[in-house]
Amino acid sequence: KVAEKGHKTEEAINTIDEQLTRYLIALSSEALSQKESEVLTNILDSSRDLERIGDHAEALLNLTDYLQRKNVEFSDAALKELEEVYRQTSDFIKDALDSVENNDIEKARSLVERHEAINKIERVLRKTHIKRLNKGECSTQAGVNFIDIISHYTRVSDHAMNLAEKVFAEQI
Repeated sequence: KVAEKGHKTEEAINTIDEQLTRYLIALSSEALSQKESEVLTNILDSSRDLERIGDHAEALLNLTDYLQRKNVEFSDAALKELEEVYRQTSDFIKDALDSVENNDIEKARSLVERHEAINKIERVLRKTHIKRLNKGECSTQAGVNFIDIISHYTRVSDHAMNLAEKVFAEQI
């Protein structure tokens, strides 16, 4: 049920992105001031970031489905790490969206350090997981998929950071 809801949400995101893009392109042919043109471009970029977040979420759903069908199991340590990076990324996205919705410049600025921390976590988890693979604590298939999962989370945080950057630069 969760996966089905996720796929439907991704379809809705794609539809909204397509419609918004068409509208903004049509609007761009109107006589706009420099500021209005910049806002339009930033809204278009932000819509694209939201759409890409949806793409990564759908990729994670598909990967989870694959892992379940293939009975791929992660070590307890890997599961804890995945839960932590998920929690941090989820909280990060919520705060980035909140900063956009409320035009909260300070909250948007506060996300810079958290974004750097998520990127650092990805690097640390990659190294830690490779050590587990070398010790035989994890299957090769689980190892490759672990790296894919954390990469998706990091890319999601990158797109959410793009949104926050536009807020604190007062571009949207």
